[in-house]
Amino acid sequence: MNNLLKNNAFKYVFPIGMLISIFLDGSIFSIFGASLSFHAVPNLSFLWIFLAMFFINDDSIHYEWWAVLAGIIVDAFYMGFLGVYTFIFPLAIYFSKWIYKHLPLNVVSAFLIYFIDITMIFSLALLANRLESLTNMSWSFYLVYVLGPTLAINLVFLIILYIPLQFLFDKLN
Repeated sequence: MNNLLKNNAFKYVFPIGMLISIFLDGSIFSIFGASLSFHAVPNLSFLWIFLAMFFINDDSIHYEWWAVLAGIIVDAFYMGFLGVYTFIFPLAIYFSKWIYKHLPLNVVSAFLIYFIDITMIFSLALLANRLESLTNMSWSFYLVYVLGPTLAINLVFLIILYIPLQFLFDKLN
């Protein structure tokens, strides 16, 4: 078994950080959702797992399973039923792990991968919801009023949290 998995600090800090980020997602969304004409959807729960995977490159930590758990919690807590995030979060982490091996570890590559991940997560969620007739949102409305603001807020959070979380994960590692 890996030393990191035996590390008590990591065993406690990572799940607690994930839960805090899931609750912050809803709180931040309620602040932005109530006062603006567009929908900026924060995704700190995915950012937490993404940056852990980015800074702690350890194949013995199955970030995909953590992403499944985060997806289940996000779906159950915010949607009321198991939905698309249960499947999309691990898919995005799997994609990130694959592309991560081809790029250097720096803020630019994290920005690029996270940009693609957020686009993939929200586009696949819209596609799935349209297929299930849960929404009739047009793609043009989605691009302008949902994806654009969502990318903006999530990339700002990435830039703000990159250094502090790098420091935290380096300490845990």
